[in-house]
Amino acid sequence: MNKFIIALCLVGIAFSGGAAFGQTGRVVRTDTLRAVTSAETGNPLTPLGRSEVRKTHQIVTAHFSNPANQLPSDKLRIPILVLKEPTKAALLNGTASALPREASVEIFHYPTNRLWTATADLKAGTLKSLELKSAGTQSAVTADEFVAADALVRAYEPWKSAMAQRGVDPALVYVDVWAPGDVQLPAATEAALPFGKQTRLLQAIFFWRNGDPDQMNEDLPQNPYDRAIEGVVVTLDMNSLKVAHMTNTLVRPVSNESGNALIRRTDLKPLKVSQPSGASFEVRGQEVSWQKWKFFVYLHPREGLVLSDVRYGDSRRIAHRMSLSDIYVPYGLADENWTWRSAFDVGEYNLGTYAQSLEVNADVPENTYFFDAVFASDTGIAAGNPTGTVDFPATIGLYERAGGILWTRTDPTTYARDTRYARELVVTWNAWIGNYIYAFDWIFKMDGSIEVKTHLTGTTLNRGADGGLDEVGAPVVSVSPNGARVAAPNHQHFFNYRLDLDVDGAQNRVIEENVAHIPQPGFDNVFDSSATPISAEGFHDFNIATNRSWVIESATAFNALGKPTAYEIGSTGYTPPLSAETYAPLQRALFASHQFWVTRYAEGELYATGDYPNQGPLGEGLPKFISPAESLGAGDDVVVWYTTGFTHVPRPEDFPVM
Repeated sequence: MNKFIIALCLVGIAFSGGAAFGQTGRVVRTDTLRAVTSAETGNPLTPLGRSEVRKTHQIVTAHFSNPANQLPSDKLRIPILVLKEPTKAALLNGTASALPREASVEIFHYPTNRLWTATADLKAGTLKSLELKSAGTQSAVTADEFVAADALVRAYEPWKSAMAQRGVDPALVYVDVWAPGDVQLPAATEAALPFGKQTRLLQAIFFWRNGDPDQMNEDLPQNPYDRAIEGVVVTLDMNSLKVAHMTNTLVRPVSNESGNALIRRTDLKPLKVSQPSGASFEVRGQEVSWQKWKFFVYLHPREGLVLSDVRYGDSRRIAHRMSLSDIYVPYGLADENWTWRSAFDVGEYNLGTYAQSLEVNADVPENTYFFDAVFASDTGIAAGNPTGTVDFPATIGLYERAGGILWTRTDPTTYARDTRYARELVVTWNAWIGNYIYAFDWIFKMDGSIEVKTHLTGTTLNRGADGGLDEVGAPVVSVSPNGARVAAPNHQHFFNYRLDLDVDGAQNRVIEENVAHIPQPGFDNVFDSSATPISAEGFHDFNIATNRSWVIESATAFNALGKPTAYEIGSTGYTPPLSAETYAPLQRALFASHQFWVTRYAEGELYATGDYPNQGPLGEGLPKFISPAESLGAGDDVVVWYTTGFTHVPRPEDFPVM
C-alpha cells in the first residue's frame, strides 16, 4: 500500500480483496442509517438540484433554438452541467445570499464537431456567457455515445465476420468502448475522416460473454473481461456515426473461464457494527462536523468526491478544496492494438458519473450515513425525464470506525498505563470504470491528520495469449479449461490530487525538507533535517534517500514554540512512469513524471491534464500552469498537486478477480 500523508496523510494504492458489487438491487440503506437529521443550510457550494438542472437545460435550449443566434438546435449533447462554483475570493469575503447562483455547461454538436461552454445565471434566468472552443476541442465521452457506439459496431458486417472467425457469436459479445487515446490510423483512413485528425473518435475492444447475461445467476454477475477477444479493434467516427477503421490481426482462442470468484468463505462468524447512542458526527445538508473537524462534501460528475472548506478546531482553515484531479493508466505492450490504451479516467470519462451506489456489508459497514447526488443527463429534458437529471443514490458514505491505538504510555514505576483508543471518520466513494473499480477513502483522524487511500479492484484488462511462451510485457495469468490462455499486460496507475491547502488562512508558503548525515568531528551518528523554501512554481521529485517531504506552512499563524503552523505531505512509496519520455500519452500526463507540483492559486486551474484531455494537445494542464513560472514567497496563496503511482505486474492470483 502506498500512502501519502498530509501530516495530513494522503495515500496511494492498496489491492482490496474481492470484487466490488455493482448497482444490483441489494440493500443499500435502511431508515436507521439516517439517524442524524439533515437540513439544508443554503451553502453556496451546494450542488445544483433537480429544478436548477431543469432550468439550466431550458435556458440553454432556448438560446440554441433562437434562429437569431444562428446556432444548431438539434443533435446537441450536454457532456457536463454543474454548479459554477463562486470564486475563492467571493466565498471568503461574501455572504451566501449575495453570491451568484450559476451553472457551468458544455454543449457539443456532433455533426459539426463543435463544443461550446456556457454560463447560465439561475437567478436571472439568462445565459450569461457562451464561448465556442477552438476547432477539435473534445469533451469527455458521454453516456449516450456508448449506446451509439455499441449499435454502430454490431451493425458492421466485417466485425461480425471477425467474431465468426474466432468462433464467437456476435450477439454474445460485450462491446467495451474507450476514448481513442493516441490512435494511429492509416493515412488514407485519416484523410477520409470529416474533420481529419480533429474528428471525434472512439475505439471499441471486445470480450465474450459466454452466455446470455439475462439468463445468468444474479449472485454471479457477468465478468466478460476475463474472456478477451484478441486482435480486433474498431475505430468509430462519432461525428458521422459510422465505422472508420477496423484491425483484425491476431486470431487466438477465446477463454471460457467463468470470470467469477466461485468460492465464498463460510467459516467467518458475524461481525456487527453498533452505535447504540448514534453517530458522533453531525450532518447539515452536505456539511459534516466530527470531533474538531468540519467540512463540506459533495460528488462532482468529473472529479467524484470533493471536500471543501475544511476546518479544524475553532474554525481554523485547513483546506479550501481537495479532490482527485486525474488518473493516468498506460499499458506496456508492443502491439498496435494496445499502444493507444492510456486511460485518463477523470478527464476522458467524467469519473464521478461512474459512482456506484454503496452497499452495506459490501462497500461500507452498517453504521454508514449516505449522501445522494443528482447529475444532469447528457441528453437533456425528454418525455420520460422532465427534469433532465439522473439520480445517483447513496454514492458517498460517511462512517466512524475504530482506529487502533492513538497513543499509549506506561508509568515506569507503577506500570500504570494511560492509553487513548483512536476513532476515525471515513468519507468514501467508489467508481466502476470498465474492468477496474476504484475506491477512495478520505480518513479524518483525531490527531489532526488526514489519510487518503486508493483501492484498486475489479479485473485485469486481459488479452488472449498464444499457446507458447509468455509474451514480453504480458504475463500469463490463466489457462482456461478449453486450453486458451489469458494474459494481463503490465501497466501503471497514476493518481493526481489537487490540494488547495489554506493552513490557518490562504497566506502560506511551501517548504521542502530533507534529512541527511551532518559531518561532526568525533561523531559519526549526526543527522538532521534541512528546510528549503520553494521560491517558484514548478515540480519536485521524491527522494527516498533523504526522506524528502513537503510542508505547507502559514505565513501568519504560529504555534506555542513560535514556529509557523503547518501541514506536512508525506508518502510511503512512489513509482516513476516507465514509458519513454516521447510517448504521447505521457506528454499529456506529465503530472505522472514528478510527484509534487506547486502553483500559485488561479481561478479555473483545476485539472492536472487541463480541461479537455480527450484527444487534446500535449502539454496541457500543469505544464501550462507553471509556464512561465511565477515566483512564490511567504504569504502567497498556493496550490499543491500530489501524484501517487503504482506499477502492476500481474500475477496469477489477480485472476479472475483482483
